Amino acid sequence: MHFYESSIITTKDGLYCQSYANEHPINAILVKPKYIPTDIIHSDAFQYRFISGKRMNRLNLWADRKKLTSYIKAFKEQYPEYVFHSDMHQGRRLFFQVPLDRIERIYFPKTGLTDMMKMPPGQMDPHLKTCHEFVGFLLNSGLELKDLGITYSTLMGHYSSKKSDINIVVYGKENYWKLMEFLKQAQHQKLRWKTEEEWLDYHKRRNRFKVFSEKDFLFLKQRIRSEGFFDDTLFVIFAVEKEDEIRSKWGSEKFVDQGIAKIRATVADNHDSTVRPGRYKVKEYKVLEGGKTGGKAVDDLTGVVFYSRDYSMLAEPGELIEARGILEKVEPKKGKPYHRLVVGYFDSYTNDRHEYIKVIL
Repeated sequence: MHFYESSIITTKDGLYCQSYANEHPINAILVKPKYIPTDIIHSDAFQYRFISGKRMNRLNLWADRKKLTSYIKAFKEQYPEYVFHSDMHQGRRLFFQVPLDRIERIYFPKTGLTDMMKMPPGQMDPHLKTCHEFVGFLLNSGLELKDLGITYSTLMGHYSSKKSDINIVVYGKENYWKLMEFLKQAQHQKLRWKTEEEWLDYHKRRNRFKVFSEKDFLFLKQRIRSEGFFDDTLFVIFAVEKEDEIRSKWGSEKFVDQGIAKIRATVADNHDSTVRPGRYKVKEYKVLEGGKTGGKAVDDLTGVVFYSRDYSMLAEPGELIEARGILEKVEPKKGKPYHRLVVGYFDSYTNDRHEYIKVIL
């Protein structure tokens, strides 16, 4: 079932969730729980928020691992219907879901942005005025309003006028690449890109310093135009896949865990690296660790797949990458089996697999 990523779903049990990826099982939406009421479970490892009269924990996958593991265990016990057991993965991978019958309301980014843009600017607060002007600027790329959406706190209406980010959703990979090309050359008096100091502060968080040196991180991030500031407000731009862009439908393949592997490979194509799960098609790869099945070295690895947006548009065609993650044998219902390397399933945050993708410069 196709359902766009980055929609916000509130549930009958008081959870606030973000749809996660663009393909889903028939009877549920795969999600990342974003805000979880503290009346049943809570953790001091996460930030607290006060939303709609309730105290919430904001789930942080980069929190202390022991506390995160303990919290997810409690979550599974208290909210078992929100844990998805994937037969495609033999139940070995962690997924969260919202069953269709537990949905209270869905906030759609495209609908929210369309409604916001209809408001008279004179009746907007400073945050919405900045959003309105920024979207108007993005439309100079040739995209239309129907190609864009807005999400997170702006969509939900619990933003802070001086602190909240602008989170823009772009519908379609082709549209996203078009917008990124526009932003490489675009100029506006209120537009600026992150400074080295701001990127290095970002580098310190989420264990990025364990994967990238400061020099490499600056080089890789400063060539990307998906994050910056408009009128001193941080913006982040995401891509979501249209239904006709989906590589494989949910349930059309099985994924057999072949253990941890580490590879180096040349990027053949990065077109799918803008979405979740993202993918780098690879060629001329070398297995550095693991990578054997049935006692034989894998010789049909097609790509590196990732779930963390940290790796979006990280590498360009022709560049050498190193990646460590779960090696999976993919068994499609139609066609020949092949292998892929996957980085960033939810369960990777509660163990010491040390998964990553980095560009070898």
